[in-house]
Amino acid sequence: MFVFKLWSRFGAFRDPITITQNVSLSIPPKTTIGGMLASILGMDYNAYFDNPNYFDFGYSLVLKNPIRKQSFSQNYVIDYTKESSGKHDTIKKSLKKSKVVEEYKNQVIAEMQTDIFGKIDESVFENDEVYARKMDVFQKELVKLNSRLINKMPKPKPIRRELLLDPSYLIFIKDFEFEDEIIERLKSHNTGFALFMGNSEFSANYAFLECVSAEEKPLTRIDSFTQYSENIEFELNRKYTTVYSATKTVSGRKYRDFKKITLCDDAISFNDPVDGVFVKTSEGDFNCEFI
Repeated sequence: MFVFKLWSRFGAFRDPITITQNVSLSIPPKTTIGGMLASILGMDYNAYFDNPNYFDFGYSLVLKNPIRKQSFSQNYVIDYTKESSGKHDTIKKSLKKSKVVEEYKNQVIAEMQTDIFGKIDESVFENDEVYARKMDVFQKELVKLNSRLINKMPKPKPIRRELLLDPSYLIFIKDFEFEDEIIERLKSHNTGFALFMGNSEFSANYAFLECVSAEEKPLTRIDSFTQYSENIEFELNRKYTTVYSATKTVSGRKYRDFKKITLCDDAISFNDPVDGVFVKTSEGDFNCEFI
């Protein structure tokens, strides 16, 4: 087993069941942590997607900071619809054809004898077959462009985004296939690829924590999340959050083995004991449940 602290200024773990709205999960799901471990190892994503045993490790998490989110609307300035993409491509083609005509015209002019004033009689292009062909191609692109520009460009659509503020977690991993190698990398802070807290805009940092011991035992209170929501002894003045996410990713970025877990801003109490692991670390002692 190994433990590390993971934190950032901002974070966003998009809920895959949302389509047009970027709603964030409250914690990094197991699939995201698996991707981070692969990044630390410098492993190509196809290598672990195609490895059927990669996600067989146990994963647990403890909140270091309370869950705080900020929602806002963002207008995507760059058009992403099929229609606007077609307009963009037509504009590019028109400009390209126009440049070809201009370059040919300049080439002919450079080869011609000018008068003392440096003027050129452009009537010479009236019977130039090459110039006529190039102009014909350009005119056809221009007709396409004009027909597209008749329709108004679609307005940018506001998309709701949700960010995590100051996310910080303790990550517990057990039975990881590449445990010895990744512990060395965590200790030396030597990563193969940079880590991000969900989005490439949010750089993530981490620190290795010494795991003194780990003992499997029945627990009546845990500091991490739990799958046994029906067994929770709910207490006043505590915030409980439910997260539904995948625990495995396979070839083709397909998500599998979804689980619903409940986490709390404080320790979770149970009516009856649940299977867990008591972990002693350099950061303190924690009662954890693994998925």
